[in-house]
Amino acid sequence: MDRSHSANVVLLRKLALIALMMFGFAWALVPMYRVICEVTGLNQVAVADAAPSQAAGAGAEVTMTFDSMVQAGLPWQVRPLMSHLKARTGQFVRVDYEITNASDKRVVGQAVPRYLPAAAGEYVKKLDCFCFKQQSFAPGETKRFPVVFVIDPKMPREIGAITLAYSIFDVPGQGGS
Repeated sequence: MDRSHSANVVLLRKLALIALMMFGFAWALVPMYRVICEVTGLNQVAVADAAPSQAAGAGAEVTMTFDSMVQAGLPWQVRPLMSHLKARTGQFVRVDYEITNASDKRVVGQAVPRYLPAAAGEYVKKLDCFCFKQQSFAPGETKRFPVVFVIDPKMPREIGAITLAYSIFDVPGQGGS
């Protein structure tokens, strides 16, 4: 009985040590995760999410203008619900676009973003955009789409204004035209 009792005590100590090590590892995961994300650039949404609170009011002001152009013959009416705004680098921005299929046929189109100046494109990080995939519209249908982005705080201060414009193109063989 004495031998099994000492074996049980040794086993209990080993299990307690393993449980303590597991707790320590779990506690250390959060800081390790942050370091790994900073080094590799992973999880940029969480990094961007932290930026506004850290730089509240400290980001550079940027004047944003929104526009759209539709391919000739494509029966869409595309318009931003806000033509311009002032934003700060590091802050989330949301702008809605309204698109209407003004024809009597089903239409599928694809939006392609353009940035002016072109160099600004690498600093506008879109998180949600109707341009990410093809859009299908029934005859006469109107939809609203959000465009959510953050302007990278690393953007040169010389870029004080950005135009975000979308060119909308027909997707051949997908619509009724």
